[in-house]
Amino acid sequence: MKGKSTKTDELEVSSAQLQAELIEIKERVGALETIASISNKEVVEKFVRDHVTTDKARQILRECEEPRTREHLMSKFGFASAQALDHHLNPPRDATLIRPHFDENRKQRFEWSALVRRLPKATLKKILESPK
Repeated sequence: MKGKSTKTDELEVSSAQLQAELIEIKERVGALETIASISNKEVVEKFVRDHVTTDKARQILRECEEPRTREHLMSKFGFASAQALDHHLNPPRDATLIRPHFDENRKQRFEWSALVRRLPKATLKKILESPK
């Protein structure tokens, strides 16, 4: 649909315009998230700790620093099924610590959310290495 326009009620909008506006919105939201996480570092740290309560959850979160497929995570941690992985993946994903996205080949991958990426490295290292 690149470059394609639609006409509704005499308003013409191109997909390039929409994509540019979407990028601008994402940048603004990212900036707001950065400000919020810096301003509330202790609250964000506690939130992450409260949702990464098991060794497996910490290991999965650590592994998702780089985008990882479901298959990679299952193989890496020896899960026999997607349901077994989901048991450990869903809590940090539901808490928006890990976000799913699709790569250019439409393959789903999991990676750190902006919330996790914005934590100070030393704080994140402590969370990922030790229990509460």
